[in-house]
Amino acid sequence: MNAKTTRVSAIFQEGVMAVRTKRYDVRREIDFSWTVYDVFTGMTAQPSTWRLEALPEKEARVFCAILNEKDADRRSVTDES
Repeated sequence: MNAKTTRVSAIFQEGVMAVRTKRYDVRREIDFSWTVYDVFTGMTAQPSTWRLEALPEKEARVFCAILNEKDADRRSVTDES
């Protein structure tokens, strides 16, 4: 591997590593309510004492965005350590 190949490889790896899987997503349930769930476990998200289920779509999407942002912040702090 020469210097140019190494540099291109490093840039490619940085780009790939920068793309992260979002931990949370929303799904529509049979009763047409919405649930925020953890994509890694499939379980309903429970950021506090209540589970994020039986929500209107807009509310579920807002909670999902907040949880993904908090998770991304947590991961970036962990990666910097």
